[in-house]
Amino acid sequence: MDALATFLSKIAMRLIDYQIYGTGAIQPSPSWHMDPHSHTFHEIIVIMEGRLLLKSGDREVTAVPGDILFYRSGFVHEETSDPQIPVGTLFIGFETGDLLPWLPLHLHDARGRVRQLIAWIIDDEGTRQAPEMRRPLFEALFGELRRLCDAPPDPWLEDLLAFIRKNLTRPLTLDDLARRGKMSKFAFVRKFKRLCGRTPMEELRLIRLDRARTLLLTSNLPVKAIAPLVGIGDEFQLSKLFRSHFNIPPRSLRMGHRSSA
Repeated sequence: MDALATFLSKIAMRLIDYQIYGTGAIQPSPSWHMDPHSHTFHEIIVIMEGRLLLKSGDREVTAVPGDILFYRSGFVHEETSDPQIPVGTLFIGFETGDLLPWLPLHLHDARGRVRQLIAWIIDDEGTRQAPEMRRPLFEALFGELRRLCDAPPDPWLEDLLAFIRKNLTRPLTLDDLARRGKMSKFAFVRKFKRLCGRTPMEELRLIRLDRARTLLLTSNLPVKAIAPLVGIGDEFQLSKLFRSHFNIPPRSLRMGHRSSA
């Protein structure tokens, strides 16, 4: 059994008495600010858009989309949105005992897996799923965080994923991405799949759907307005892809989330 598998088996055995203290999203606002404070629980922050300025004592961190911040219980921190690029985040506050001594303050989630897992946990918490239903998501979350700690991100892949997220409204093609990666299409697809686990176009589709899901849960925009914002032609195509990937139509996801809030 390799090190990650051993870690996951230990997590599965010990992740029994975890507790969620709060979940949600912070909408972008140029004036958003939190004075120095701390929590009696751990907190994970996912930067979805914009830029967050974090201060803790003499340490300063600038967090951008794709970054993950981990505030250990008792960690005193001050947060400020960049007024020029307002920050939007997902967050989850929880207690697990001493399961995360290895987790640093700042990580980068180039492949978006941590963000997706936390979005699912937030959704399950909003719909009041039983704790035993959420536990597998926590196990997967901690496993992905451990993987990020053990495997430094690849700059080439990070640049491509950042390019995709910045240009979601454009009709990106494989040729566009291969040019960005400075490779032939064949070599590009092979390298991308090796690093990411999916083909470039599969990853592009998942990023579009993940962004659409976030907008459905955190904004009042109609589905027909969300579709072009994520580069999907119209609400009918978005609904079709949503059903295929999430097994639920977009409007049902939003209604279920709000009725349980």
